[in-house]
Amino acid sequence: MVIYSIKDIEEITGIKAHTLRIWEKRYKIITPKRTETNIRYYSEEQLKKLLNISFLNKNGYKISKISSLEDAQIQTKVAKLSNVDSQVDNQLDALSLALVNLDGTSISLILDKYIDSIGYEKTMDLIINPFLEKLSTLWVTNIIKGVHESFITEILKQKTIIEIDKLPPVDKDARKVLLYLPENEKQQLSIEFLIYLLRSKGINTLLAGFDLSLKDVLDAYQIFKPDYIYTIINEDSDKLSFDAYLEFLCKTIEPCTFLFSGFKVMSAGNALPHNCKSLNDLDSAIKFLTK
Repeated sequence: MVIYSIKDIEEITGIKAHTLRIWEKRYKIITPKRTETNIRYYSEEQLKKLLNISFLNKNGYKISKISSLEDAQIQTKVAKLSNVDSQVDNQLDALSLALVNLDGTSISLILDKYIDSIGYEKTMDLIINPFLEKLSTLWVTNIIKGVHESFITEILKQKTIIEIDKLPPVDKDARKVLLYLPENEKQQLSIEFLIYLLRSKGINTLLAGFDLSLKDVLDAYQIFKPDYIYTIINEDSDKLSFDAYLEFLCKTIEPCTFLFSGFKVMSAGNALPHNCKSLNDLDSAIKFLTK
C-alpha cells in the first residue's frame, strides 16, 4: 500500500499543511491515519479525494460547501469544471486528476478544446509541456505508476499523429530530415513532437521507426537520402559503444549530418566526427534545423 505524509500531500495538491489541519479539524473533510508514533499519513484514496477538493477550492468553492458534499457529488462537480474551465493552472490540475484515474475521455476533451482554439503547437507550449513537467512531482511521490506513463504517452502520441496528418504537404525539394530511435530507447513522444514541429515549418521528415538497428538506419538513409539524421541517445547499444556507434554511422552516411540529443550529449566531449553534432534538447534541434 502506498502512503503519503502531510508534506507529500502539500506538494501534490497545493494545500498547505496548516490549512489541511484546519480543514480536518473544523470541517472533517478527511481523517488521516496515524503511525504508532502518532505521525499522520494518508492513503492513495485519500490523496485522490484531496486532489478533487483542492481543484474545487481553486475554482471558487468554499471548503464549508465542499465538506457538505458526498464523494460522488464532488467528483461530478470536478468533471463538469474540467470540461469547461479555461484557466491553465486549473486545466493542469484537471489533467492530473484525469490521469490518476486513467480517464482518457476527460484528457481528450481538455486537449481537444485547446487544440481547436489555439492550435496544436501553442497547446504543446501552454498545456502539454507544463503538464508533463507537473507529473514529475507525482512520479517522485509514487502516485504515477508505469501504467499511467504508458496511458498518457499513447494518448499524446495519437493526438500528435492526428495533428501531423492535418498539416499540408511539404515541398518535395524541402530540406529532408530522417528521424528514428535506436534499440532500447524510449523517447517516442519526443520524436513525434519534433516531427510535428519540423513538418509544420515546411521541413520534409521521415520517421524511419523506433527500436531500429544500425543496419535499418543505414537502409533508410540510402532510400530517403536525407540532409540530416536525428535521434535521441541515452544509453550505449548492446552491440557497440557510443563512440563506436557514432564513428561507424557518421563515416557511412557522408555527406549527411548526424544530430543527436539525450544523456549522451553530456559525455560526448569534443571529439565528434566532423559531420556529427550534439544538441542539448528538442528546442536546440528545432532552432538548428529551421535556421
